[in-house]
Amino acid sequence: MNGVAKLTLWAIGGLAVGIMLLLAMTPRQSGYIPTHTTDPDGRPYSEIPVWHKDYKTTFTKTYTSHAVEPDLEGLQCPIPMNCRVRNHTGIQCVYSSTEALGRWAEEPKLMDPPLTSRGNCRGYSGPSQLGRVLDGLNVKYEYVSGDNRTRAKGIAFIKKAMAEGRGCLFGVPGHAMVLIHYSEEEDKVCWFDNSDRSLKVQTMTVAKFKRRWDGWVCVIYADDDLFPSKAHGGAQTIPIVDHEGDGKFNKKYIPLPLPLKKD
Repeated sequence: MNGVAKLTLWAIGGLAVGIMLLLAMTPRQSGYIPTHTTDPDGRPYSEIPVWHKDYKTTFTKTYTSHAVEPDLEGLQCPIPMNCRVRNHTGIQCVYSSTEALGRWAEEPKLMDPPLTSRGNCRGYSGPSQLGRVLDGLNVKYEYVSGDNRTRAKGIAFIKKAMAEGRGCLFGVPGHAMVLIHYSEEEDKVCWFDNSDRSLKVQTMTVAKFKRRWDGWVCVIYADDDLFPSKAHGGAQTIPIVDHEGDGKFNKKYIPLPLPLKKD
């Protein structure tokens, strides 16, 4: 090997060592988790924390859970199977979750056409990107997406959404799903995963939820808000049929009195 070749190899080696040292010395943002690490379920973490404006989800493989579908009447947000939306591409978890919440809320802006069928909703997303999409559709929403300092706020937000029966999108690193029950008294958290072919409700403990949850929660509000009555047996409703086509009424539903209780 001639002298030039040796110098070249030494230069390449020195450059590699320098890069490694630089990376090791670079301060990392609080909450940073490197890409080569996986969570307890083997899911690769995102290198960018969820509260960063450039955060986006990652590809998630489909699977079939062996969960036993519980009685929905015992859940805070009894979202039925016909409202749940599959993540067929593996990269639409955010939009699948949002469309499911839109179906449950009966928000036409997220249903017609289905959100997941739209060209700008077929890929990866995150809090900032989802916010831009919902703003563009003029859909009302709220979200919390922060580091450890805002987790208490996020839990309070979850409890409010569950108490009203709305359900909410929640994130784990690289993925988004729909939360439908959160009870610290029961030590029970229920959700369904858009990457699960069965779309069945799954259950975990509060402690496991807090370990997996990345701090992101998003709630959808329809223009004609049906909650909490829809979820918790409030006023019954019937749809309006507009035969005249003038559309002068504001609400989609007319409330009816509750049925009398049998002795």
